[in-house]
Amino acid sequence: PRRHNILHLITEAMHKGLPICYVQWTMERTIGNLGQEIQQLSKPYENLAEEGMQPSRVNVLLAIIPKLDDGIKGHPKGSVDLGDGFVLLCKQDKQLWLPSREEARAISEFIGENWPLHHFKQWAQLCLLNGQIVQSLW
Repeated sequence: PRRHNILHLITEAMHKGLPICYVQWTMERTIGNLGQEIQQLSKPYENLAEEGMQPSRVNVLLAIIPKLDDGIKGHPKGSVDLGDGFVLLCKQDKQLWLPSREEARAISEFIGENWPLHHFKQWAQLCLLNGQIVQSLW
C-alpha cells in the first residue's frame, strides 16, 4: 500500500499542494506542541488558546513592522552555552551523580589528572557548531 501511495503523490501535490499542508499529522503535531506548552492545568483550554495565539501575534507584528525582526535567535530556555559554539540542551538529570571508576579514569585522561572530579549532571542533547543536535543514550 505504501508504494501505491507514492504513485499518487505527484498528482495529489498538483491538486492539493504539498502533503504537509493537508495531512492529519500536521494538525496532530501542532496540538501536541501546544499541549506541551500548557503551564497551568487548572484552565487548560484557556491556556491552550493563549499559547496558540502568542505565535500568531508575533507573526502579525513581524508582518506589519519587519524592522522588529532582528534575526538574532537565542538559546532555548534552560540550555547552557559551553562556549566555542557548543550548547547543552534540555532535558537534564535532576540528580547529580559521581562517575564510576572507569568513567572517572576516562574523564581524568580527557581533562587532565590535576583537575578534581565533581558530581555530574547528564544532559539529553548537545547542539554542535554546525547546528546539528546530538542525542545522548541517557
